[in-house]
This record gives sequence, C-alpha cells and structure tokens, in this order.
Amino acid sequence: MNAWLEKRLAEISEEIRRYPGPIARCDEHLPALLEERARLLSQIEEQGCSAEALWVNDGGCNAA
Repeated sequence: MNAWLEKRLAEISEEIRRYPGPIARCDEHLPALLEERARLLSQIEEQGCSAEALWVNDGGCNAA
C-alpha cells in the first residue's frame, strides 16, 4: 500500500506542477488535486515516510 501511495503522490504532484495557468477562481480541479495530495501526505506520514521522500514528491531538489 505504501508504494501505491507514494506512486499516486508523485503523479498528483507532477500534475500540480504542470497545471496550466492562469487559474480561474471558479476552477474546481486544482483545489481537488491539492486536497488529494494533502490526504496522501497525511496517510504516508502516518506510515512513517521519511521527510526526504516527502520533499521529493512535493517538488524538491531531487524531483525528476
């Protein structure tokens, strides 16, 4: 399950990074992505994921 969570987090983070702008106030997709990413991060933290892994999936310096 942890591998699935990390893979999904990477996918969501990549989609957020590539989200086209400008973003309209009425946009509902980006907030949903941000909420899902927050939920995934919370689940991963509960399982004891390292801070480095979280940083990479949040667009840190080691992100692909």
